[in-house]
Amino acid sequence: MHVLVTNDDGPPGSDSPFVDYFIDALKKYTDWNISVALPDCQKSWISKAHVIGHTMTASYITPSPTPGEPYEGPYYKKRNQGEEEWALLDGTPASCAQVGIHHLFKDKGPVNLVLSGPNFGRNSSALFILSSGTIGAAMEGALCGIPSIGLSFAYNSPILDPEHTKTACWLSVRLIKYLYDAWPNDDTVDLYSINIPLNAELSGETKIQYTHILENRWGSAFEYIEDTVLKSATGELVEVADQVQPEIDDKSGKLQFRWKPNLKAVHDGVTEWPEGNDAYAIAHGFISVTPLRANYQGVAGYTGELKLPSPSFTAVITYMPTSYIYPLLTANLHSLFPNVKIVSDPNDPVIEEGSGIHVFHYAEYEDLNFERLMADREHYLACSYIYRKALIRKNFLAHAIATYKVKHPDTILTKHFPESYELELDYAEYLDEMLDEIYEFRDQLIEGDSWWILKPSMSDRGQGIRLFHTREELEEIFESYEENDDEDDEEENDDDDDDAVKPISESNGIVTSQVRFFLIQKYIKNPLMLESCGNRKFHIRTYVVASGALKVYVYKDMLALFALKQYSSPDSDSDLEAHLTNTCLQGDFKDEGSVRRFWSLEGFDKDTVWDQICNITGETFAAAVSLGRLHFQPLPNAFEIYGVDFLVDSDLNTSILEVNAYPDFAQTGNELKELVDGLFKNVLTEIVAPFFKVKDIQESQTDGSGYGELALVLDQNVSGAW
Repeated sequence: MHVLVTNDDGPPGSDSPFVDYFIDALKKYTDWNISVALPDCQKSWISKAHVIGHTMTASYITPSPTPGEPYEGPYYKKRNQGEEEWALLDGTPASCAQVGIHHLFKDKGPVNLVLSGPNFGRNSSALFILSSGTIGAAMEGALCGIPSIGLSFAYNSPILDPEHTKTACWLSVRLIKYLYDAWPNDDTVDLYSINIPLNAELSGETKIQYTHILENRWGSAFEYIEDTVLKSATGELVEVADQVQPEIDDKSGKLQFRWKPNLKAVHDGVTEWPEGNDAYAIAHGFISVTPLRANYQGVAGYTGELKLPSPSFTAVITYMPTSYIYPLLTANLHSLFPNVKIVSDPNDPVIEEGSGIHVFHYAEYEDLNFERLMADREHYLACSYIYRKALIRKNFLAHAIATYKVKHPDTILTKHFPESYELELDYAEYLDEMLDEIYEFRDQLIEGDSWWILKPSMSDRGQGIRLFHTREELEEIFESYEENDDEDDEEENDDDDDDAVKPISESNGIVTSQVRFFLIQKYIKNPLMLESCGNRKFHIRTYVVASGALKVYVYKDMLALFALKQYSSPDSDSDLEAHLTNTCLQGDFKDEGSVRRFWSLEGFDKDTVWDQICNITGETFAAAVSLGRLHFQPLPNAFEIYGVDFLVDSDLNTSILEVNAYPDFAQTGNELKELVDGLFKNVLTEIVAPFFKVKDIQESQTDGSGYGELALVLDQNVSGAW
């Protein structure tokens, strides 16, 4: 949908403080294609005028990504560098609408909706509407046969609060979407005039009223200037006695009048009229919606309160607005569920058990309300299960798979999970005793033919991972852990080197006093190498969504995460930078080739790998379920997104490595942010919407590739899971 935005206040600035916030809200809360054509300066009180004989000139600005910050420009030639640009025209608001509709944005297709505003001030009553450049631009759009809306923010104080502005813009977008979707098909309405009161009380609960135009009148709007007053070339009024400069244009003795309407009297007169008009609504803190014909006439039949559909649910998103996922989640929520209410306060009463409010809670694990999760199956949907250590703790995952293989010897996991051994160890001096308990591994270690990888069971982001192939090397690893503990104790108050950039080999230690469970896995020495990617080792990061009790989906748009250095066998090079592919460890060393889209890789059969990933994932979650609800307890009112890692060898055999809860989406980076955006869109559409029985979900655009889809890999009714 192509939407043209114009106004009569010009580009962002003191005369036009709302337009950048409004366009930011349109981009956040809709998937509309936005074009912008504004007057190059304030053109208020000019109605629907065009200036005959004037040749308009277009210039361009690059808006700041942060509303309220200065823009770049103007400049007269488009840069065509892929950045957002707004057009400025040295013409009237109506002319901006005309040129924007018919000339500036032909490459985007026909304009479907014209939005004029938000105006810096109210446009209520005949005195304001008939003179308004904001309404004039909307009227021009209507006369071009396009649904149009004039939007005005009525303020009571010149000191504006950005939070009030953001609330007004959010409400504006909700209301505009509602009006556009419900636009009459009988041509009775050509345009709407909306007035929103900009005050601290404004909220989603503010009353909205259909209104008609107050047909008020006024007296003189100009003031006579005495002939003892001069007017300078800049338009400043000065007294004759104070001014002797020769450049002053002497107009003494001539009749002069300056603009000085008594607007206070206009506002005060509103209370004399009966309710139902636009000015009355604004004066009482309501939002006014005035349907109009393209001749300034009102439309019969629109009276009373306009109620937007009640929110299907309240979304509690307790992440910082500056976090990687917050804008992706909130934008998708607003885009897919026009009436959703979003709160960010972790102590908001809607979260509490007994509130009776439908709540979608997306927060860190410790911020979820687990009491309500267990007690309120109907109203509360959380983004995490309570018990899932059979998946996310490495030693428990290995135990779950080993147990499952005994009961299901034909499972794909037999050949697609590395040979693994669980190790419980407090101190290095007890290593021999522990190795005696896992003698199969001990015997292979003595032979020295294989390389092994050691993983602390509860660590994440690659912390503490080591390679070894002899007993002596394993013992040195545990001794180094203990040495690091001692050094940490001695230097806990020494911050001199906190900001130093350290290589992976020096930056992925662990605190062994907090860890006693480890997993030992046979190292896959023949990973798939791609010449086009510099023969660097990589693993596949797959986002897997478990929902309810229990369906498991695999998100097809996957990532390939690469090691820093070209791969060589650990027999010749055991440098971790060539072997560890976890980008969290790479820090400032991460380069452009560290994170890529899986489906963009070339040189192997990706479909074969995809099929294996789907089958392995389904069996892995089935194995976790089989271990019992103390280890993995699916709940009907919970879901969880996992980051599951796979490695492909040179024979295209795919192995699952580990399952991570709360994956670090930020590692995807800004260039591939659309991948995570698509994941959230799928989760909201396929899981959140059905839970709350939402039927009026908005259709979302896809790229048509099929890669941004959720594939169902397990559908199992886990009876007695709660």
